Amino acid sequence: MKSTLRLAGCFGVVLLFAPVVFFAWVLRRCGRQAWGLALVVRCQALWARWTLALLGVRLDVEGAPPRGPFVVVANHLSHLDIPVLSALFPGRFIAKSEIATWPGIGFVVAVSGTLFVRRGDRRDVPRMVAEMRRTLEAGVGLCFFPEGWASRGLEVRRFHAGLLQSAVDGDFPCLPVTLGYDTPDSELAPAWTVGWWGPVNLFRHVRRMLDQGTVVARVRWAPEPLRGSERKALAEALEAEVRSRFVPMRQERVPAPLPGDPEPEEGLGPPSAQAPGGTFT
Repeated sequence: MKSTLRLAGCFGVVLLFAPVVFFAWVLRRCGRQAWGLALVVRCQALWARWTLALLGVRLDVEGAPPRGPFVVVANHLSHLDIPVLSALFPGRFIAKSEIATWPGIGFVVAVSGTLFVRRGDRRDVPRMVAEMRRTLEAGVGLCFFPEGWASRGLEVRRFHAGLLQSAVDGDFPCLPVTLGYDTPDSELAPAWTVGWWGPVNLFRHVRRMLDQGTVVARVRWAPEPLRGSERKALAEALEAEVRSRFVPMRQERVPAPLPGDPEPEEGLGPPSAQAPGGTFT
């Protein structure tokens, strides 16, 4: 019952901010791009803080988030990555285009100003780079996950460099941040109860997460931003910074499967048997 009330509260927060987000969308459609984006990212930050409080997520932060037209890049572990970063950094997110087709959620995410990229389509990269540069030139920051897929939290995977071209072209600063999660009130491993990296229904997964008690989100900001004149070298430098602060997520004890979870041989066996899945870009 408690988890149901928390989820209802989260939907209530979305409805509360919906008129403001829609007004920001109208501003952008009327040519007031900078005003609309500035309004929506500030609204997004408030939504994120309230949502995290309702979900019982506590932030453990080291370092200071940037302000202004920064490119923030992070490792990707969970659906919680979005509100955790939104609560600290008012920026525009980049997500895979499939999210725009999700019933209800896709519309809300699209209206909020999220940029959608067609993952795996190299022809879409120039369009995205141009839109990202327009966002940064409007004074609004960007946030995305260069790994391309959410992982189970054993390691930081290779950062893809394509979308960093906008930062290179405009000489915009990039600040890496390392994410991690723990569930101190639960014996079950956060890699399975907080991490969302396999073919598990989102709402069922959130219900299981809420049953674990407090979730601690560890956010480690790099001390200095990075710039680069070549995107691949910049991606490698950002990846190294994130990796230097990364602590693998606890993998044991594995919870009982939920409907839609991978079969044991595909995902619920020992850590050595698991291949990572993915969610957002």
